[in-house]
Amino acid sequence: MSAAVEQNIEGHGHSHGQSVLARRPILTAVLVGVGSLAPHFFLSPQASLAFSAVLIGLIAGIYFGFAVTRGSPRDQFVEFSVSGVYAVAGMLGLLVAPIILPLAYFGHALWDLAHHNRWKLPLVSIPQWYVPWCVIIDVIVGAGLLLIWRANGIL
Repeated sequence: MSAAVEQNIEGHGHSHGQSVLARRPILTAVLVGVGSLAPHFFLSPQASLAFSAVLIGLIAGIYFGFAVTRGSPRDQFVEFSVSGVYAVAGMLGLLVAPIILPLAYFGHALWDLAHHNRWKLPLVSIPQWYVPWCVIIDVIVGAGLLLIWRANGIL
């Protein structure tokens, strides 16, 4: 891989090589977070739960993608396992107790912060902009679900 391509992958290249998400992580995170809540105003309670369950699994699975492209077999195992935990949380929130879903989003925000690596945890390396981006989305969706579902009698 050329140095220029590696620079752009790491987010240190020219702005034309970066996604809008990397260039404007806070703004795009707020937009994605709020946009992820919008369908809940139009979905039935069961569909709202199902959408949230699928979305938390998708969000958690992104880290497995980072591990596949950047990590060791150990990183892949860790990220695949953690993604599985969030998939199970999604199913439990859907089938057992809806409160599990917003709590899973808040829990995932903590997993995001663990990848910031100020704690020196041996986790897969991810682009620096991604941590706050994903934390913001997780917190907006978790808090939004609490508010929306409380107002709709789901919680």
